[in-house]
Amino acid sequence: MKKTIGATLVALALAACGGGGSETGTAAPTAPSIPIAPSDVMSSTGTLKASAGAATYVAGSLQADAFAALNVARNAAGAGSVSQNAALDIAAAAHAKYLTTNIATGVVHSEDVGKADYYEASPSSRMSKAGFPVGISTEVIGGTGASLKGADCILGLLNTVYHGAALLSQATYVGIGFGQDAIGVPLCVADLSNLASESYTQVAPSGALIAYPYAGQVGVMETFYVAYESPRPPATLFPNTTAGTPVIVNVRNADYVNHKAAGTLGAVVTKFELKDAAGNTVAASILANSGITGSGVTLNADSNLGEGFVVLVPLAPLNKGTTYTATFTATLNVGGTPVSKTWPFSTNL
Repeated sequence: MKKTIGATLVALALAACGGGGSETGTAAPTAPSIPIAPSDVMSSTGTLKASAGAATYVAGSLQADAFAALNVARNAAGAGSVSQNAALDIAAAAHAKYLTTNIATGVVHSEDVGKADYYEASPSSRMSKAGFPVGISTEVIGGTGASLKGADCILGLLNTVYHGAALLSQATYVGIGFGQDAIGVPLCVADLSNLASESYTQVAPSGALIAYPYAGQVGVMETFYVAYESPRPPATLFPNTTAGTPVIVNVRNADYVNHKAAGTLGAVVTKFELKDAAGNTVAASILANSGITGSGVTLNADSNLGEGFVVLVPLAPLNKGTTYTATFTATLNVGGTPVSKTWPFSTNL
């Protein structure tokens, strides 16, 4: 079963359309590090893809730059590598061409059959038409900005709520296409998916978390243009045009998946905070997938977030040139051992 979530960040020419679905079947045979209990569906080592493999993007191209940046971020965050896929490249390039031709209509995921350079109506149908057997799919659209660097498409998209979660999703493959926005600045489309035949993809090991900004990351953007993401993070929580860098966590590790399979899953966040270099707690609100609850922590259920995602959004932009420390703790079943992580990152100078 698939569901699709649309998002558009108009002012920055960014857009995301994410998909999540129920996991079914049994993971491909692996070599577990410990015996697997009868109710478990995978070993404690999880299923993260360790390598992206060789890509065929031209060295120094916008696509190569964006692809490298995406995998650096995913691997450092603990989300696993995504490999280039030629069919997804075709789908992404086709939509980038459509957007370039029809940019005056806005940056959107849907295509109108009556407009020039029409390829297919939706992200998943474009992927299918190009020849990819779609499982869980997501599409994001962004721009390089003044730098004209492909990597900055990815980094800008990661500095959001729904776009960032989409780029850190369960996907195992990606295709990247580039076009131009209304003033000739490079516009990128990234189509991410896994194969329909794949089960339990990109699952972190037992006790691990996916977290972005990643530990030790420097040069992190301090401002999130919250008012321009659509669906907009709730204006009741974030009433201003700008907010601070979203801190994204995903608790969907091997323990999470095994508890879900056994019917014992009960993910509860007990701590999620961000502190500045002086130890002051940064005022923030927290969004979470509707299947996650909080104890002593106020979570705001958000069905636009994929399975396992929790996102802390500071209420105001962070300070430049400052090191922040994030702390996250949760339990995944009643009486279970907490999974916890504390890590630093630093903003732009």
